Amino acid sequence: MSMRPREPKSDAAREKLRRYVPIGHKTYTPSQLVVQRAEGCWMETPEGRRLIDFTSGVLTANLGHGHAAFEEAYARYTQGAPRNCYNAVSPLEPMAAERLTANMNAPKMQKVLWADSGSAGVIKAIWCAQHARPDRRLILATRDGFHGKKGLAGDVTGDTSPNPDVVFISFPRKEAYDIDMLPQTEALAETLIKPYRAELERVQQERGNPLLLITEPYLGAAGSFHPPFWHLKLLSDWCAENDVLFILDEVQSCHGRTGDMYAYQRYGIDPDIVVLGKGLGNGEPVAAVVGRSDLLDSLKFGEASDTFSGNPRACAAVLSALDVFETEPILENCRRMSERMKAGLCALRDEFDAARAVRGEGLVWGLEMRSPDDAEKAVLECYREGLHLLGPLAGKTLRVSPPLVISEAELDEGLARMRRGLSALQA
Repeated sequence: MSMRPREPKSDAAREKLRRYVPIGHKTYTPSQLVVQRAEGCWMETPEGRRLIDFTSGVLTANLGHGHAAFEEAYARYTQGAPRNCYNAVSPLEPMAAERLTANMNAPKMQKVLWADSGSAGVIKAIWCAQHARPDRRLILATRDGFHGKKGLAGDVTGDTSPNPDVVFISFPRKEAYDIDMLPQTEALAETLIKPYRAELERVQQERGNPLLLITEPYLGAAGSFHPPFWHLKLLSDWCAENDVLFILDEVQSCHGRTGDMYAYQRYGIDPDIVVLGKGLGNGEPVAAVVGRSDLLDSLKFGEASDTFSGNPRACAAVLSALDVFETEPILENCRRMSERMKAGLCALRDEFDAARAVRGEGLVWGLEMRSPDDAEKAVLECYREGLHLLGPLAGKTLRVSPPLVISEAELDEGLARMRRGLSALQA
């Protein structure tokens, strides 16, 4: 197994972390990068070693670290504002809700219910559906999705559930195994759609009319599986035809990650509720449930309140991120860099025996490796070369998700460092 470079200051921080913080608090990443400072698409260790960030802080820093316009706007919005307004109203909260619904620009995106994490947002979205339609109980979720670890979010995650009212339906992983395998013709797509539609109809016949269907635009934690375009359209249309509430979990995909501001725009679908998080505040802890007012208004005073949701600084971060997206060509850059990333990762797949498949869109990609051992070694070797990657998704897929502001030179340099890291596996 490759070892990390000698890093005495980082090692001291790692040792103190082991002493005082239980391992359950952190997800496993072989490199255990210690970050002293970060700027743009770069992160720096206490030793002064600079690494290109191919993680965006787990898809949160879509605008990069310390984006000048974001930081300036954030400082302006928060000047003099309290840190919490739980029992009062900050003008920033209705301002952020108004701006967000306008930016989403869809008829059903009418009101905003704030949350302090993506999983809390998913739970609140399901609560809204349950309160609005208490006569229905059945929840459909696409298999192998990740919506959170706790409560109802955990119930609809994975492929089994302790909740008897949750039924999992298939996600087209086979069709989406590699980007070169995605169906390119309408005739082929129509053939592939049939078994998925039949499954929905079978569940409805056996269990009755569902309350809701929840899915993600792509499976992130399961290994970065990005479905054919017909899949989400099928789910959206079926829900509309059968009066089933359609909840789209865009915690990972929102704010440009897939190449459009929101994935529902990219896929031409019309959810009843959309859950946002991560990039929503460019790294500030904030999430939002956005959707039909009749659904969100089904909760009475206090039924969805918590201490930190919709606090002034979270709302300031939402406003600051929107300011940048509305004044700078962030999405255009993401789309250009997406094609460059696709070509670079496909070249690595074709060059190295240990690399088996490429999946992705926008600037969220996965490079599936031959085995978990290869993937773990690759993360460490890339770390040695000055490239930061997360621990492998689903054991053997390297997630590649740099900030959307990455330049051609930075992207090319990151891919070059990844090539050197993968070359070490064959040495």
